[in-house]
Order: sequence, then structure tokens, then C-alpha cells
Amino acid sequence: MSEHIDTCDCGCGCGHDHDHGHRENRTQEIVKIVLAAVLFVAGYVLNEFTQAPEFAYLLCFGISYLLVGFDIVRDAVESIMHGNVFNENFLMTVASLGAFAIKEYSEGCAVMLLFSVGELLQNAAVAKSKKSITDMLEKKPETVSVVVDGKEQFCSPEEIKVGDIIIVKPGEKIYLDGVVQEGTAEVDMKDLTGESIPATKGVGDTVLGGSISIDAPLTIRVTKPYSQSTVARIMNMLEHQEGKRSGAEKFITRFAKIYTPVVCLIALLIVVVPPLFFHGQWNEWLHRGLSALVVSCPCAIVISVPLCFFSGIGSCSGYGMLVKGSNYLEMLSKCDTAVFDKTGTVTSGKFEYVRCECHHCHCKDKKDHHELLRIIAACEKYSTHPIAKSVNLAFGAFADDAVVTEAKNYPGMGVSAIVDGTKYYVGNAKMMEQAGVDYHETEIIGTAIYCCNDTEFLGDIVFADIIREDSRESIEAMRKLGIKKTVMLTGDKEEIAKDVSSRAGIDHYYSKLLPDEKAEIINTEMADGHTVLYVGDGINDVPVITVADVGIAMGGAGSDVAIEAADIVVMGDSLSTLPVGMSIAKKTMRLAKENIVFSIAVKLVILVLDVFLATKLPMWVAVFGDVGVCLLAVANSLRAMIVHKKK
Repeated sequence: MSEHIDTCDCGCGCGHDHDHGHRENRTQEIVKIVLAAVLFVAGYVLNEFTQAPEFAYLLCFGISYLLVGFDIVRDAVESIMHGNVFNENFLMTVASLGAFAIKEYSEGCAVMLLFSVGELLQNAAVAKSKKSITDMLEKKPETVSVVVDGKEQFCSPEEIKVGDIIIVKPGEKIYLDGVVQEGTAEVDMKDLTGESIPATKGVGDTVLGGSISIDAPLTIRVTKPYSQSTVARIMNMLEHQEGKRSGAEKFITRFAKIYTPVVCLIALLIVVVPPLFFHGQWNEWLHRGLSALVVSCPCAIVISVPLCFFSGIGSCSGYGMLVKGSNYLEMLSKCDTAVFDKTGTVTSGKFEYVRCECHHCHCKDKKDHHELLRIIAACEKYSTHPIAKSVNLAFGAFADDAVVTEAKNYPGMGVSAIVDGTKYYVGNAKMMEQAGVDYHETEIIGTAIYCCNDTEFLGDIVFADIIREDSRESIEAMRKLGIKKTVMLTGDKEEIAKDVSSRAGIDHYYSKLLPDEKAEIINTEMADGHTVLYVGDGINDVPVITVADVGIAMGGAGSDVAIEAADIVVMGDSLSTLPVGMSIAKKTMRLAKENIVFSIAVKLVILVLDVFLATKLPMWVAVFGDVGVCLLAVANSLRAMIVHKKK
């Protein structure tokens, strides 16, 4: 059966005019099928229940056949001219014309009519599966509000350039990537990340196309043209995912090329052997041979298996996991080794406060160490170092009333400042050595910020890149889905790698690695016969992502290079999506295999009955073996879209 999946020829993914055209085409197909069905019924009544001349019902059957069968016969002829003889169109054409040749007009017409009905229903199923993917992001907007010479205008997204200022009102979708210039709003990013909790975005924050400003207007400076925006890149990947075929689909293609000539040969033997060697009636065995051709059509397999993968990819997208090709979904189902980058993947990638150690800080309250935290926050107030930002975020309010003067930065060491008349030094161990005080090095794993004045060491606070809340749970869930070995790779030092891997429940770790050394470890694992998935987020992960059997990028905070290089992109920062994706992949493969086994089994049963029954097999049974089995397989394929995420 031919597969006509509605696609947008322009590749833009916009869908507006194209969807209208597709609906018109479907309407025309329905009208043709209805007219053909009416003529078929009329011809059947004239043939079976009246004494009408032969030309009357033959005319009805002929017009009915042409309405639904012309395109199929034309496709069969074109395929033969291009050297592709043995396909489902060829089988249906031979079977239906053969039925006409033996004056079984109603059955020949019924073959094409039911075949067309089945094709229409299957195309509707494919459209439904595709909609589950495109619903991940709304279609391209017709206009976007942009500020030109101080005035608000409406332009198409392609016309907007990098640096332009766009305005997004409450409840509107953000269609281009950019940086917030004015306003603070809660931004719904579930279409991109699958997360239900909105994120707060204010001045200086990056926003991605495809998210929605919930409660306030935002003025955004565009950082990427629409063609390179997150929403456009994702839609482009989705539009082209069909070109990346899985191993199972390649098997189906090879299978059909062998299967079709074999069943044609079997049908020919059914036609000629009994009359030539066992005194069979030519008319009867020709009918049986034609029935064998009809029931042997491989359309149930060649359509349902790709639809399984398409449904699986659509289901993954609903959970914020973009699979760039069905071959990667198949490979994901086979992975037995999971390798993780540390920072930004297993851990949050952000420094968070762990503990405060007070030595001679003279704090009034020895439990909360408010005075030490206040001094460090005041000194770090004007620093641009990532650790300083974390300090200000955690304790900046403590230093709101502090008088800070003569702040000075010491590259690679820290800062000094006069806070409320006293000079303090805040930074790493080198900073303490520079200040000339006898300090106590912390034993807490993480990044320590030491503090002293001119005469004594006051204490330290420790920040660390802590593991994500769901990392351990997600890794454990992946074990239950077939992951037998877990590994963490990091360029960080030994003690941090050991601590993080232990708390995340990871079997093995490697520390102090360069990117090429990470790739060597992946190659070693693959050489040992393991099917390896690698999860990372940074530019340094790209060599490893491209080497692994399945390279996965954490898209929420991942670099553009990593996202482009990856086979699968998790549009968020949570590992919890991975076990869901693995479940979908395994279910998809299971359904694809079920369809293959079920389809072949039913066809074999009907073929055996066709050959060995004393009376000839009705043509409708053969049609069921083709169209009916195909529809059941399609319905089974759509089950790949139903996945219940465990909470």
C-alpha cells in the first residue's frame, strides 16, 4: 500500500496553507471513495439481483475501479518503468485486473475499494502520529511584534534580524531566541523542556523560542535569526527525521524486495501446477493464485513498522526528548552501558552553598555564622567571578547595609575590600598566603572561599556543584530498563569525582580527563561489545557525543554545538527524561516486532487455506489478510504513543 504522508515541501514547518491543501486532498479522496462505493453497490445490485445487461453493471464496476484504482495502477506502471517491479501497487494491480479477467468484477473492484479505504485510514493515523510531534511547538507565526524607529510594527519572523527588539505580551509565545531587555515574567517552557513549573526570566536572562510569557510583557533583543532559533531548529530536525531510517526499517526494505518476488512465484505456482499436474480447473486456480497475491501484500509491514517509530518519536517529543532519527530510537532500546558527563549532567552545573566553617570570625550566633557570611558577601559584591555570583545570590541580602570601599580584584586568587572600616581578604588558598595569615584548609569537598583580615583567619564557606535531585533515581530507573554499567567522566579532581559518583549511584568514574581522553574511554567500552549511550551538555562533550552509539545532549543548558552533534536532545536539564525515553524505545521495538510476526503469521494461514481448501477462498478473506491485518498493525503501532510516566 502506498504511503502518502503529508509533508511541507517548503521545509518551513509552517503548516498553514499546506495543511489547508492537505485537508482538501483528503476531502477529495473521501469523495472519490464514496462515489466509488456507491457505484460498486449499484453494480453489485444490478449483477446479483436484476436481469440488467452485462454492460450496465460492468460500467458501474469500471467507473468505480477507475475512481479508486487509477492512481494505484499508474504508480505500479511508473515503478516498473523505474525498475521497481515488486511492490504492493504491483501486487494489487495484478490481483484486481486478474479478477476482472476471470469476470469476478465485484471482487476485483472490491480489492481496490478496500485498499483505498485502508490507505485513507492509515494516512489519517500517520497524520495523527505526526501531530503529536508538531504539537510540541506551535506552528510558525505569521507575524511578530518588533520595535522599528521607536514604533511597534508587525513582521514575519524571517524578516527579523539579530539585534532587533521584539515585544512579547502576556500569554504570547516567544518565537525567537533572545535576551530580556525589559521586564520580568514567569516563562512557561514545558513545550521545550517538559517541565510544568515556569521559570522566572528577567533582564539579562536568555529566553528560547517556543516558550510562553505567562504574566507580564517582555522586551527581548533577538540573538539569532528565526532560521537558527531553537524553535526553527527543532522543527527542522523533526521534518527531516524520516530520512534517518532505523535498522529495523532497513530490514523491512530488504525483506520486501525478497518477499514480493517470492510470493509472486508462489502465486504463479498455485495457478499453473494444479491444472498441469493434478487436473485442476484453470479458472479456479487462477482465482486462488490471485487471492494469494492479494493476501501476500506486505503493506501491513512496510507501513506499520515505520509508523511504530514515528509514533515512538512523537511520544518522546511529548516528554521533551527530541530524537533525530528512528535509528537512534532503535539503538537506545539496545543500550547496556550509560556514560555521563559530570558538570551540568549528573550535577546541576551551578555552585550551591554547602557549609560554613567559622574559626575566629567573632560571630554573635555560632549557629548561623551571619557575620562571616555578611563579610564575604560584601567583599564579593562587585566581583564577576561565577563563585561570587553564587555568593551574592545566596547571601547578598546580608550585606545590603554594609559600607564597602576600596574593592580590589586579584586575578586567580580572590578580592579584597574595606567593609565597615576593616579590610578583609576573600578568596582561595593563594589569597590567604598572599595576605600572610595562618589559615586552616577545609576538608569539605567543594570549592572553598576563605576569609581573613590583616591579622587572623576568620573562616570559610564552601560551595559545590551538587548532584541533581533526580540523578540517582533516574540512573536507578535506567538500570531496571537494561543498563548494566554506569560510568561518569569528568575533568574535575579525583575526590570530587569520587564523591559525586558515589552519591549518584554510578559504578565507575574517571577524573582529570581531557575531551579526547573521554572519547578513548567510550571507544574502549564499545570495543568490549557494549552498546553505549553518552550524556553531556558542553562543547567539550562533542567528541564523545559523536563517538558513542547514542549521543545525548542536555538541551536546556547545553551548548549549540553539543545539541547539533547529538543524536538525541533532552530539552531540559533533568536526567529523569532518559528512562522515559528508554521505555518508549523498548516499547516501540516490541510493537514493531509484533507487527512483523502477526502480519506474516496471518498471511501464511490464509495462504495455506487458499491452497488446500476444497472450495476456492473468497476474495474478501484475501483482502482482510491485506487491508484488515494492515489496519490492526497500524492500530498496534499507535500504542507507542501511550506511555505512562512513573512519578
